[in-house]
Amino acid sequence: MDPAIVVGLVGGLFGLASTIYTARQARRASQDRAEQDARAARVAAEESAYRRAAEFDVGTQSRMQAEISRQADQIRALQRQVAHLTRQITQAGLVPVAVPEEDSRA
Repeated sequence: MDPAIVVGLVGGLFGLASTIYTARQARRASQDRAEQDARAARVAAEESAYRRAAEFDVGTQSRMQAEISRQADQIRALQRQVAHLTRQITQAGLVPVAVPEEDSRA
């Protein structure tokens, strides 16, 4: 066999191997990039969901605190009214009957 043909074949084989290797590496890089993009999209979606949940939680807590404050004000007003009515009953010469708290829950 002619040495020029052998050198040409060996060079061609190395070129083919190099092309195959480069194509495989490019495909792997493309797959890695796609996986990174999918991971980044998933993280972004999770962050968005967490942010919405946190905003909802803060809003719910604010509404609950406002309701608790409103009910506390209402309880104080009712306690003042009970005290006022008790004073009126006592001033009229009557004795108010105290109901134990356990009985008033029924």
